[in-house]
Amino acid sequence: IQGQIKLRDNALEQNEMLVDYKRTFVHHPSHIAKSKSGKGGPGAKKSPRGQDDKQEEGGGLLSIFVSLLAEPLSKTGTERTDADHLTIELVLHLFRNLLSAEPIMTGTAEKSCQSAVLHQELISLFERELVLDVFLVLAQELESRENAQYNLLLMEILHHLLRTQDPTQVARITSAIATKSNAPAIEKVNKGQGPAISPSRTPLRNTSGPPASTGSLRAQLKTERQNLRAAAHSRHSHFGGTLVVTRPGGRRQYVSASSLKPGGASAAEGGGDGISASAAMSSVDPPRRKNRKAEPFIGFGRSSASHTRQGAVISSNHEGGPVTRRAQQTLNNFCGKFVNKCYGPMMKSLKNEFRRDSVRLEESDKLVFFRIIWFFSQWWRVSRGSKSAQIESEGKKSNSAVGQLIFTMDMFTFNLVLNSTDNFHQRKKYSDLMQAVALYHEMMQLLQEMYLSKDSTEHVMALGLMDRLFYANEPLDRLPKLLSWWSPGTFTREYLCDLVELCHLTLKLLDTNSKSCQKDIPADARRKHKFKDKKKREEEERRLDAVERMKNTAAEFDVSSYFAKKIVSNQLVFMYTRLLTQYKINSHHINHHIVALFLRLCKFTIVQEDDGSGGANDMRDPGKILIGGKTVTLEPMLYNINLLTTLNDILHDVIIRRDKDYSSLLSFATLIMRHFARATESNPMLFIECLFRHPAPHRFCELSTNMYVSEELMMIAEREVLLEEQQKLMESQLDEVGEEDQMHESSEEMAPDNDEEVEFGGEGDELEETNIDSDIVATDSAGAEQEDKDPERWNGRRKFIPKRKRPREDVDGQLTLDESSSPSSVKHLGQEDNISSDRVKRSKILRKKFATPDIPSDGEEEFVDN
Repeated sequence: IQGQIKLRDNALEQNEMLVDYKRTFVHHPSHIAKSKSGKGGPGAKKSPRGQDDKQEEGGGLLSIFVSLLAEPLSKTGTERTDADHLTIELVLHLFRNLLSAEPIMTGTAEKSCQSAVLHQELISLFERELVLDVFLVLAQELESRENAQYNLLLMEILHHLLRTQDPTQVARITSAIATKSNAPAIEKVNKGQGPAISPSRTPLRNTSGPPASTGSLRAQLKTERQNLRAAAHSRHSHFGGTLVVTRPGGRRQYVSASSLKPGGASAAEGGGDGISASAAMSSVDPPRRKNRKAEPFIGFGRSSASHTRQGAVISSNHEGGPVTRRAQQTLNNFCGKFVNKCYGPMMKSLKNEFRRDSVRLEESDKLVFFRIIWFFSQWWRVSRGSKSAQIESEGKKSNSAVGQLIFTMDMFTFNLVLNSTDNFHQRKKYSDLMQAVALYHEMMQLLQEMYLSKDSTEHVMALGLMDRLFYANEPLDRLPKLLSWWSPGTFTREYLCDLVELCHLTLKLLDTNSKSCQKDIPADARRKHKFKDKKKREEEERRLDAVERMKNTAAEFDVSSYFAKKIVSNQLVFMYTRLLTQYKINSHHINHHIVALFLRLCKFTIVQEDDGSGGANDMRDPGKILIGGKTVTLEPMLYNINLLTTLNDILHDVIIRRDKDYSSLLSFATLIMRHFARATESNPMLFIECLFRHPAPHRFCELSTNMYVSEELMMIAEREVLLEEQQKLMESQLDEVGEEDQMHESSEEMAPDNDEEVEFGGEGDELEETNIDSDIVATDSAGAEQEDKDPERWNGRRKFIPKRKRPREDVDGQLTLDESSSPSSVKHLGQEDNISSDRVKRSKILRKKFATPDIPSDGEEEFVDN
């Protein structure tokens, strides 16, 4: 333990020594005199010209080290010796150590603020002493053999140079300085027309919204006043009273409501056991440690300017002091020169190191590489948007959308980033995962700009990247995995903002590409390219152009299926709801992306209502009438308690009602609350359903919309309807057969005996048939008398056991008897046994209706009974 304590103390001493060296370089008298004379602030006094020239000739302390690099860097090829390489390496390591020096133990906010200011002053000093120009020259020549060995060292220098900076703030510093420079012009115009109007005192049209300036103390105070003003106009009054708290020992403590108010009485009234307000508050509601899962985001206070609304409270790095603005202006100029001249050579050299898996690489170099690409990509996107109007006014139009950033828009970089996300998640390196996802988001932003570019080469490259990311047999897309990996209390708000923007960009890019490809390639041409045989398909793909093949694949891609199966989940709604709770801090486009996805869920149809014959509106279809087929969407997924509470807070927020940036959010909140109220009128169970998370969202939406009528209930209802119809049909047929039998019996009763000869006017066949039937009955009765004398028909107790004879049908369909039939079988067919005759009639009807085959005599009785 003593050895570890000694090592710790030595490390702290070395760190303090490095910070002292850094402070010595920054605050050296030569640097201070030069900054005051030549490039000081607006209030600095200018010295005579001769003194300035002498000081510039002498230079500062850093200029000595810069001059040491002049001769070695001027040599190329074999002319550069080992001593020259050693000099270059030593000076570059000195610059690297100065940039990386920062206190390890930052006990107070004041100490950390001093460290940040010291670092920004060093950046401004590097610009004055031409150190940044040395970096540019060296990075521009990294493709040469003599400079290739400095690529990793230069990457580390860039990392420490840009470590504490926000690329969005750096890109916006030009417009911010231009806005502040217009303030004296306003005062000059108004001079002689009354008091001067400063920008801070100009009347604003929207006083309830946040101020135009970035996170300042004035904006924070204004927001707090508006919150207090909104709380004062509450509908409900503050009720008073006294709370009696009983302790386990029998003691009673009285706490009054007035003592709990800010500025209330210091003691509670009510007796000798009264306690002070602070003691009452601590005893009644003691401060508890917040649960890790209760807070959805970690790292509160560190936020990016691209994801944060202007005027919100951000970290101290964004508060625009003069030193910070000067350093940001320096970095803005440096980034412009670096991207235009040095980005391509340096990135090609670094990619070769990662491609070869060089032994020079360290474990943290991959993350440093990702951060550098992320910084310059975001800076390029924001600065290009701010400079687009200026470029168009000057007439300089460029077809390229990404410039030299195209060197990192290839499959190697995408594979490196996407594979790193899996690796970081498996090792639970969540901070590294957040950096990789931030880079993936910026690369997707550049991919969209390449797809919309006027340059045909960039457009074709974008199609190829999209084909490999989304349309291949094994796509590289990691968006569904990233959405499922999110959990509250593990990641920052910036990470979730990156995921929201990444999801929005992916869906928008897929929709745009699918529609454009479907227009370019008609449906008939797409059908011709579909072959069941693999050989024919491969031959057709070879024959087609690569661009046409990618367009065919994109046209056949089902974006709706991708969204429903891979994106939609309860986890997604929960994530977006958590981010929506920060609607005051979120930037305008983040809130817009959240509303856009929720509206996509509301419009996404699972079951479409059929209006044709046999559909939900067909009165002749009783099965469909029972379930009331409605159009089912995913909107019931939004009916959960978390989102409804958040929307209620938004609708009751007085501050944002007149702000135009929140108009779409307020409209969406009003729409969802109105739809939920209408849905609960028809289905009150939604009040209970909103309290739970449903594992199958599609099934829940279908059941809640159709009043919990599932497919099983639908099949049971259809079966019951069919059985009722079948029973009615059988009854109608039985009635018809009964009427025919009655008519036949009445005709037999009216017919004369067989002995009498009656002429029926040429109908002698019927008379012959009647005589034949009577002869058959007579022979049957004689055979029955002979059977009665048979001893086998009588048992030991002389009890008669009748032997039943079953009727059967002739070819003509008439019921007849066997030759050995008994008189009991004749009785079975007669009018006396009505039950047996009904069974025969039913069996005849069922055979005609269902066309059943002939049933054997052994099983015929069971069939008739059924």
